[in-house]
Amino acid sequence: MCKCEKKRWFLPIVLIVFLILIEEVRDFIYLPIIVFISFSILFWNYPWLVYRTVSKPFYYEDLFIDESKLPNYEISDKIKKKFEYVLIYILIITNSLLVSALSDYWLYRLNHLTNYFQIAGVTGGIIKIFQIINNLICRLLLKIMKRCVNDEKEKEEKLEELRREKEIELKNIFWTNTLDIKKRPRANTE
Repeated sequence: MCKCEKKRWFLPIVLIVFLILIEEVRDFIYLPIIVFISFSILFWNYPWLVYRTVSKPFYYEDLFIDESKLPNYEISDKIKKKFEYVLIYILIITNSLLVSALSDYWLYRLNHLTNYFQIAGVTGGIIKIFQIINNLICRLLLKIMKRCVNDEKEKEEKLEELRREKEIELKNIFWTNTLDIKKRPRANTE
């Protein structure tokens, strides 16, 4: 049996985008739905496509930065994975919505064709607007997530402190019980 991930089995569904070649499907209702489903599956299988849209660009100065000396949060991998998962799936949904909206605009413009340069210019403008919207959503999401990460970190620290206090309390109980050994009265043997 194939050892590939289950989500890879959905990749052939991406080909439903070719349904737009059928005239009856090329509609303002069906086209965005088809494009949304196709790109959702594509972004789900290849999340680096959406992750790159919000990742930090690489600059010349970055070549000379020692990343090992940069400050880093001491956060458990469980929390990191949890918030990375949330971020990726929100990016997948927003990017799929934006691509489906762009396809709807293209359909509208192609039905009322005026000029290819006009379509290219407006498409570039729409992509830039989508990029701005995506960055705003991600900034807001990252601020919320940072607050949540700090809350999770505080919870973990409190739990660790409670665990240590309980451990100390149990050790104290153990030692007081061992030191309070009751002695039997001795029988008078004289």
